[in-house]
Amino acid sequence: MMKKLLLSTMMGMMATPAFAQNTTVSDEHKPNEQTLACLEAPTRDCAFTAALQTVIAEELGVERAKVLVGVATSMIETGQKEQAVQTLMLALDEARTVKITFVTQEKIKEIAPLLARAGDVSGALALVGEIQNEGIKDMVLAEVADEAIEGGALADARVALGEMQNRTRAFWRELSLLARASDAALATVNLDELEADIRALDRTDQRYRGLVQLAVIADRKGDAAARDAYIAEADELFSGVVGIAIRADVTAQRARAMHDAGLDEAMVRASYDLAVLHGDRLRDGALLPDFARKLGPVEAALGNLDTALARMEYFRDVDAKAAYLSSLRVEGNYDRVASRMREVLSEIDTLEGAYERDIVRLKLLDGALVNENISLAGNIVRAMEDDDNQALALARMAPLLN
Repeated sequence: MMKKLLLSTMMGMMATPAFAQNTTVSDEHKPNEQTLACLEAPTRDCAFTAALQTVIAEELGVERAKVLVGVATSMIETGQKEQAVQTLMLALDEARTVKITFVTQEKIKEIAPLLARAGDVSGALALVGEIQNEGIKDMVLAEVADEAIEGGALADARVALGEMQNRTRAFWRELSLLARASDAALATVNLDELEADIRALDRTDQRYRGLVQLAVIADRKGDAAARDAYIAEADELFSGVVGIAIRADVTAQRARAMHDAGLDEAMVRASYDLAVLHGDRLRDGALLPDFARKLGPVEAALGNLDTALARMEYFRDVDAKAAYLSSLRVEGNYDRVASRMREVLSEIDTLEGAYERDIVRLKLLDGALVNENISLAGNIVRAMEDDDNQALALARMAPLLN
């Protein structure tokens, strides 16, 4: 009831003139009493309430929008999809009060995929139509397609991909999406048509990558014979993949694709071993971070956490370390990842600017939330320096609370 009342109050505020806008983090924006009180004994209700009270007290439209997006994200996760759509549209209205096209389009990048996650794919696509930069528009359309497929809407995902200007990227994105589609959606997928497109590719490494994706899709469709045939053909083709860097890349992609699609662990492990064999030959330090990003989550899931954590040495910037750690999912004992996260949390203090420090903390928070570590998430939220960022983080933590 309190959330509905506060949301109604926010909607009423939209009829009032906007305050002057300032996109910088102010020194005066210290954590407020509402969020601090909730953090003493956090509950889901007080997390939502404190976040919305922060929005009401905030003078800057862009900051209101930021917190509202966080509230809406957690509303979706807690099953309040209709209310989430209303909150997202309110966030968009707040972003528009800034009257700066760049600011509005940055918020659209966040809001459109969330609308799709809430089930409003048509609304998401309409919003994407406002994005002016074609490259950014393609990126957001791909994210909308991701959310649609997670919701079981293959047709909607294909509509989103169909609007992408870069058809090559759309093609590869569709292959990766099909590996995660529902069983019912996959029943309509014609492997022969996909195979014809893959065989028409010019480069050997692309055909190899395509055959691996076909194998994954065939496995998801329950066609073990087709899966094994595609893998065998890919293995034969691999000798024609030239270059240490390309071999490391395609084998890492293979392991990650099988892992993400939930294939049998033995198959994932065999592909992982192949990736490690070729990845260990990399000597170009610039290539190692990308290899780690692809393979680290697979290693962690297979129980090779020591190796996954050792790849931290490839990352120099604290934000890159935070993003990598947040990508690791560990069943059961998460303590060692949490320990490394706390180290990075301390390292964040060396960065200049409260806003920059909070952005990295939010990346760490993503990992704590996905791994459902309430203690670590709470520590990260308490470390936030800006009141709006702390309200946003607290709202994102709400689904873990009772």
